[in-house]
Amino acid sequence: MAGLMQFGSKGKAVTSAATLAAVILGVVAFCTLTPIYALPQGSTGVQIQQVSTSSPLAGSLLAGSPPTRGSPNASVTIVEFGDFQCPTCDGWFKTQEAAVIQNIVDTGKAKLVWRDFDFYGPDSISASEAAYSAGDQGMFWQFHDLLFQSQQTPNSGWASRQNLVKFAQQLGLNMTKFNQDFNSGKYDPLINSNHALGVQAGVSETPTFYLVGPSGNIVTIAGPQPEPVFAQAVTQLKSMPAPEFQNFTATPLIALLITLGIVEVYRKNREEKS
Repeated sequence: MAGLMQFGSKGKAVTSAATLAAVILGVVAFCTLTPIYALPQGSTGVQIQQVSTSSPLAGSLLAGSPPTRGSPNASVTIVEFGDFQCPTCDGWFKTQEAAVIQNIVDTGKAKLVWRDFDFYGPDSISASEAAYSAGDQGMFWQFHDLLFQSQQTPNSGWASRQNLVKFAQQLGLNMTKFNQDFNSGKYDPLINSNHALGVQAGVSETPTFYLVGPSGNIVTIAGPQPEPVFAQAVTQLKSMPAPEFQNFTATPLIALLITLGIVEVYRKNREEKS
């Protein structure tokens, strides 16, 4: 017996045909939804993710007007999720961030974006509110740097609201405006949305960085990785094409034709039995 019916008896033929159809449809679905282009994983803590240019995550990471260092025209965006009370974030700030800014951001290869992911407690949230209040006077990054330079043990009081006001005074901010903004609660939606975005993105530690390339690809760098890891990732992202997918018109058509063929075999088998 030719074709799909060659597997044996009629009942077995239908079962085999159905199994084959399921396998083929699975392969078709995989090829339709899975990018062909892939990068090997690099250093420990670095995860390469292929994401289509229409990825909701990529769009969410770039949405809004978060504090940004570097040229707005930079083709790669480094999105950092951090907590001002996080000792690991502080360690990365004090040992690696200056090199990343000097070699990657200031050279126009990438821009650096901050998104808070507060989990140490109320003082972390207060620190974010204070930094955004300073940002409304064009001093976010100065306040950001001062917070990490002043960091002590989490929840020891170093980031109390009283001390945050002193930091603002130290930077020479307009204290009337700062206090009004700081106590207004107007940054709560931003802080909450940043945390929700971090959860959506899969943040499980701080700092975590998401590098979004010009083609919509994303490189995830978890933990306080050294500057060369960022430099390598930026270079890779600049050279990576948009994820290539199998033809979206042809593959569903092929799947439909295969399915119709299986249905026809099943129909003929039922007719022969009756």
